[in-house]
Amino acid sequence: GKPCPGFRCSSGQSPVQKSRSKFTSTGCSKMGGGMMMMGGAFGQGGEKYAVCCDRWHACYQTCGAPKQVCDDSFKSCSADVCLGDDDCKKNADMNSMMLGLGGCGLYDRGQYDACECVPKEKREEKRKSALRSFYKKYAPDSLDKVDGLAKKADTTVKLSALFRKLHKKYPESIKVKVDESMARMQEMMKNAEDKVKKDDVVEEEEEEETIVGEREEL
Repeated sequence: GKPCPGFRCSSGQSPVQKSRSKFTSTGCSKMGGGMMMMGGAFGQGGEKYAVCCDRWHACYQTCGAPKQVCDDSFKSCSADVCLGDDDCKKNADMNSMMLGLGGCGLYDRGQYDACECVPKEKREEKRKSALRSFYKKYAPDSLDKVDGLAKKADTTVKLSALFRKLHKKYPESIKVKVDESMARMQEMMKNAEDKVKKDDVVEEEEEEETIVGEREEL
């Protein structure tokens, strides 16, 4: 399909990451743009490559990050994590396939929430502000790096690449939210599995009793 266009501002203004941005992830099951992934190991949480899904969500919420770059980063991240594990690779490949089918909706929403339009003369100050609020929260000891980093990351795309590195270095900067509908589904599946296990245990105990009973009669 056609690539999703980036966030645009009216002339004389540029998109910059909002300061005090919050990056959140709803996990691997919500990567198909509204299509939930179910069946097999999908949607049960705890995927071996869950960290890659979290980074992918955060990437969509980073102003100026091209959608294709976020999707490709997920693919290379999951390929590294799943190395030598066929089941893991199969599920991650399925996630990757869903990314292509999800359309631009989730990406557009993420960009809309992440970007603000700023007059060109205020861009550098805004970039500093976005970085400063991140460092203050997750790496306060390195706050002195902010000015230098903001000078180097002097375009929206460069700043988005820097945020991708920061998310990798400080995974706690991505808040993982439990998706309510998935949580209910998981609860139902778990209850069903527990019931099956309980029934099996009861049958085993009954069998043991009859064996013990037969022994007593001897």
